[in-house]
Amino acid sequence: MSQTLAIETRGLTKRYRRQAVVDALDLKVPNGSIYAFLGHNGAGKTTIRMLLNLLPTTSGYSEVLGRRSKKLRELDLEQVGYVTDNHLFPQ
Repeated sequence: MSQTLAIETRGLTKRYRRQAVVDALDLKVPNGSIYAFLGHNGAGKTTIRMLLNLLPTTSGYSEVLGRRSKKLRELDLEQVGYVTDNHLFPQ
């Protein structure tokens, strides 16, 4: 896969039982780009979680910042900003 891409996926899929929530996603996001994930509830968050290896994929391939998602290191994750939907702020 190309080193000039921030994100690249091929056939990225996530199924829950028989329901595909992400179905064979092919995506190329060049470095320096801004993208939004739009779709059915859960599809965007699920995709991001798979990209960051926080959620196992059913099938397919993904790379973030030139490294396979399944092999991301802490150093790689330091370059990514991600806020979950269930985070808690101090009161």
